[in-house]
Order: sequence, then C-alpha cells, then structure tokens
Amino acid sequence: MRRARFILEPEILFPHTAQRIFIGPGAIRLDDGSILMAAPWGRPPTNFEQLAASFPVPRYFRSVDGGRTFADAGPMRMDWPLTGMVSDGGYSFLRLRDRRLACLAHRHVLHLHGGGLPAISFSHDDGQTWSPARALGWPEGVWYVMNDRLVEMKSGRLVVPVACADASLGGAYYEGARSPGLCFFSDDGGATWQRSRKAAILDDERGMAEPSVLETRDGRLLMLARTGSGSKFQSWSDDGGDTWSAPSPTTLVSGCSPHTLLRLPDGRPILFYNHATPIHAGAFFPRTPLTYAVSPDDGKTWEEPVVVDDAGIAENDRQLIYPTIVPTPEGLLVFYSEHAADPKGTFGNGGAEGWRIGGAKRCIIATPE
Repeated sequence: MRRARFILEPEILFPHTAQRIFIGPGAIRLDDGSILMAAPWGRPPTNFEQLAASFPVPRYFRSVDGGRTFADAGPMRMDWPLTGMVSDGGYSFLRLRDRRLACLAHRHVLHLHGGGLPAISFSHDDGQTWSPARALGWPEGVWYVMNDRLVEMKSGRLVVPVACADASLGGAYYEGARSPGLCFFSDDGGATWQRSRKAAILDDERGMAEPSVLETRDGRLLMLARTGSGSKFQSWSDDGGDTWSAPSPTTLVSGCSPHTLLRLPDGRPILFYNHATPIHAGAFFPRTPLTYAVSPDDGKTWEEPVVVDDAGIAENDRQLIYPTIVPTPEGLLVFYSEHAADPKGTFGNGGAEGWRIGGAKRCIIATPE
C-alpha cells in the first residue's frame, strides 16, 4: 500500500497515564481558526463511581497553530445530570446550520456492559459553555455511539448512528456480540428524537457494530459498520434513517475494528480504518495499520487504501484506533490513539502496565488528490 503524504509525521502528544487512557477524541475547527479537541477517559477501573463523580465530562485541549501543539484549556463547562460518565466510545463535535455547536457523547453506565443512551449538548458560544447534557432517545440500555458520528442532513435532520445490544432488535445483551445498526434522528434541532423502525441486521458474530453514516448527493444515507465477516459492511436508507436495507460487504478489508467516515472538502467520502485481514472469523484484530480510502462515486466503491500509520505492524502489537479528522487549510489533521495489543487477538492490551505504551497521536496529511 502506498503511504500518505505527510505535512507532519505521526507523533504522540499526550501519553497515557495510569489514571487516564486517551481514546475516542472529537475535534472541530472553530471560526477563528483554532481547533478544539476533547477525549473521554478510557474504560473506568473498578472505582467507577468515584471516577464518574470526579470526571463526568473531559477536559478541552486547544490548538492555535493548525494542530501542531495543543494546550490544556480546562474542563468542559457542561452540567452532567446523567448517571455514568463520558467514556471510551468518544465524542462528536458538529457545527450546525443554525450556528450552534453540537456535542454528542457515549455514556459509560455501570451494569450496562459499558453502554448507555448517548448524551447530547449544545453551545451558542463556540464551546465556552454548554447546555446540560441529556440522554438521547429511549429506552435506557446497552447502546454504543463512537466518535465523529453526528450528521446533519440537507433537510436539517440530525442523525446519530448507534449499535444496540438488544435481543428484541436482533442483537445480544452484551458488547461485542451481534449488534443491529440503527439511528436516532431529530427534525426539531435536537429537542426530540425518534428511532429507526427497521435496523440493519447482519447475522454474524458481531453484527453491524459501531456504525457511521453519511448523506449521499441523492439524499440517501449510507451506513458503514465494523463486522465479524472480514470487511466493512454497508446498508442504505431511502427515508432519512427510519429503515435500512439488508447489509452487504464492501471491499474495505478489516476485522471488527474502529473507523471514521466523513467528506473531504471537495465532497468525496473518505474512510479512516484498519485495512488488515482479520486473524480469524469474528476477530477484533489486527488494528494496525491505520489507513484511509476515498470513494470516487459517493460511497458505491472505494479506491485502494493509503497508509497513515503502521506502528506495530511487524508484530501486530499495536492498536491505532478511533481517529477524528479535521480539515484545515493545509491538509487533514488526524487525531487518534495508540495502544498496546496482544498479537493473539485478545484485549489484554499489555496487562497492568499496558498504559505505558502509546497515547494521543497526531499527524497532518495532505488532502487526497
């Protein structure tokens, strides 16, 4: 695979610590050109209640030099009246057409296998203050939403793709098992939400896990999801996310590992993901290299992948996951996290000292031609 053209090579900016594991960042370029980034704490240790009470929402990091350096800007000023905390799923920031900033977050809720209804909040002052976070949709349960997922359609509809561990929807009751992919959506600016009547259901070990969506030029929604079947699978909606087609495979070879879908400034879809043949059916690994692929035809087909980072590829002992991407005047700022990985494909992540490996990683690549 050919390599991306770098403006700034991959570099760890914030190492993991014993208390804080960097994962699931969200970032956005503000009108003044500065870049705002936040990332949740990793999956909490056993003292969950203490951690959730102390750190329900993450801290900001701000860059005024195009993403080269980031300064700690303090905790987000967001009331958190919900149970649980923002955790390892991640953040989405989106500038809405009415000029508000929206922030979507995964909730880690005790006894719900890590999931919980997503939380959403809005800012009228470019992220200086936020409305109180509130749960999105219903009912409470094991729901998963990842970073860079919130979409606003041309119609103004807000769409949040989620996976759900709900047997009544064709899923299983725990994370990592067969998950249907579906959406919450709002037609009143996020005041009220509805849920897909028909989910995208894939009958394999993982289902349509951690889905992302993108509106095509003809007004349809494309869903891409990680699966246990050796590639990303796609599903389509002709009604704004209310119903979804039967999933089908793509040429995006991958294990059940994370990805991020967005549009380039020229409108072409681009997917950042781990292009690697899974070590076995249903595997979550390998999670290196981090690559991107561009679609020339609005998501119908994908070009050959391009390598962004291949740390650990010789031994398959790294995870390069959950990227957030910010277009800037000089290219694409890519923020993601590096973690230890067990070459055998388990989530050992280096054991008790695994936090010493990796952290928040950043690079800037030239915008694909």
